[in-house]
Amino acid sequence: MHMFDVKKMGEQIASLRIRNKYTQEQLSEKLNVSPQAVSKWETGKAVPEIPLLCEISRLFHCSVDRILDSESCVLRDMDFNYEFVVKPRIPAADYSGPEWPKSISSASLLTALKLFFGLEQRRDSKNCQINDDEEYILQSAITNICFGYSYSPDEWIRDSFLIYGLDYEIYPRSDYSEEELIALACKQMEHGYPAIILPKAYTDTIFAVGFSDQGQILKGLGFLDGDDQKNARINFDQLNQYAGWYKTDCDVMIVKPSVEKMPLSKACANALFRGVSLLRNNRHCGEDKMQGYGIVMYQNWCDLLKEENRRDADQIDCVFPHAFIHYENKLRTRQFFELCIGILPDIDKELITLAISQYNEILSLATEIATIAHERNSFARDALKEKRNSIIEMLRRSSEQEELALSYIQRALPAR
Repeated sequence: MHMFDVKKMGEQIASLRIRNKYTQEQLSEKLNVSPQAVSKWETGKAVPEIPLLCEISRLFHCSVDRILDSESCVLRDMDFNYEFVVKPRIPAADYSGPEWPKSISSASLLTALKLFFGLEQRRDSKNCQINDDEEYILQSAITNICFGYSYSPDEWIRDSFLIYGLDYEIYPRSDYSEEELIALACKQMEHGYPAIILPKAYTDTIFAVGFSDQGQILKGLGFLDGDDQKNARINFDQLNQYAGWYKTDCDVMIVKPSVEKMPLSKACANALFRGVSLLRNNRHCGEDKMQGYGIVMYQNWCDLLKEENRRDADQIDCVFPHAFIHYENKLRTRQFFELCIGILPDIDKELITLAISQYNEILSLATEIATIAHERNSFARDALKEKRNSIIEMLRRSSEQEELALSYIQRALPAR
C-alpha cells in the first residue's frame, strides 16, 4: 500500500494556499478551523480529516490525490513566475518496440494517456510500466485510424478514452479568447490531468502536463502524424516547451473522469465491427483519391498509376508516402486481429487465423511496394512503366486477398 509523507503533504497544502493567495487565517476561516490547525497541517504535525481534505481540494480546484501525494507534481518559483508540472502516477519504461512504423499521432497520444495515469499493469523489473506497441496497436484500431489512408474520423471515438475510465470535452479556439484558453489548460493541469492541444495545422499535438509564464508556455510531449520517432518517445522526464501555443489555430481537449469504464473486450468488438465495415467500402470517399478507406483505395491507387503511365511521367509520384502508410495500416490491422484472438472470447479463432494468413501475404506484397517507393528516384525512365505495372499487379492481388480476409473476419465475428 502506498504511504504518503505527512510533512510533504503539509508543504503541498502550504504551496497551494500561497498560490491561491490565502493567508493561514483566511484559509482557516474558509474551512471553519483555527489558524493553529492550518499551521499544524503545513508543518506536518497534524493532518486534515477526510471531509476537510475534500473541502481543501474543492477550494484549491485540485484532486485529493494531489494533496496526499506531493510527488505527483512540482511547484516552484521561477523568475517570479510559478512553474507547475504534474508527474505521472507511475514511471514508464523507455520505449521497447521498433522505431518504425509508428506514424499515427493519436494512437501514441492515447498510449501516453494510459501511461500517465499509471494504468498499464505490465511492469518491468524496476516496476516501471512497459511501453511497447501493444496499446498503440489497440488504439490504432479503436480510433479506426489504421483502417484508412490519411484518414481519421470526424470526431474522437469515445471508446478510446472509456477503456481508461476517462472521457473528454473539446473547447474550440473560435469560441474562446486567448486568456480563456490559457485558463482552461492551466486549470486542467492543476486538477492533476493533462491538457491536450489539438492544432488545425500540421504541427505537434501537445500533451501538456505543465506550464510556466502564467500558462503562456506549456510543458509536455509532442506527437505528429508521420513522425515515427517522435511518436515512439513517451518520456515524462524530458518535456518540450511550447511558447505562444494559445495564439495558434487550435482546440483544447479537457480529459476528465467518466461515469463508466468500458471493458476492453467491448471496445475491441466495436472496433472490429466498425473496421470490417470501413475496410469493405468500395465507393470513393473524398476528392483526394488516396485519402479514404476500404477496398476502393486499391482501385484508386491503380488508377493513379495508370494515369502516370498514360502521361509517360518521368517519375513514380503516387507511391510516396502512400506505400508506407499502406504498409503500416495493414500491419496494424493484422496485429489488431491477432490481439482480438486473446481479448474476444466469442470470436471464431480458426476463421480469424485464416484472415491473418491473408494479411501476411498482403504485407509481403506491401513490403515490395514500399521498397519500390524507397528506390523511386533511382530507376531509369524506360523502367518506370514496368515498375508501375508491377505495383498495379501487386495491388490487384492484395485487393483479392483482403476481400477474402474480410469475408473470414465477418464470419468470425460474434453475433450482435
